Amino acid sequence: MFILGVLIAIASAVAFAALGLVTLFGGARSTQEQIIPGFIPDRASGAERLFTLGAVWIPVIVVTLFGVYAAYRIVEMVIQSLA
Repeated sequence: MFILGVLIAIASAVAFAALGLVTLFGGARSTQEQIIPGFIPDRASGAERLFTLGAVWIPVIVVTLFGVYAAYRIVEMVIQSLA
């Protein structure tokens, strides 16, 4: 049962890390394909561009950091339980 718990913990760490990295990839893709091209016809000002990019990237970075940090903590917990 202990080994099963370790395997489940490692799988959840992989899932958390993957979720964080996929979020980062999605943010980059949406910025490149939708947000930046949308600035051209709208003739957005510098402040509007800054606020738009901040509104997209701050949550993306937070979710990515939380996902990777959760994965790190889970792996750390598994390593401590094996020692």
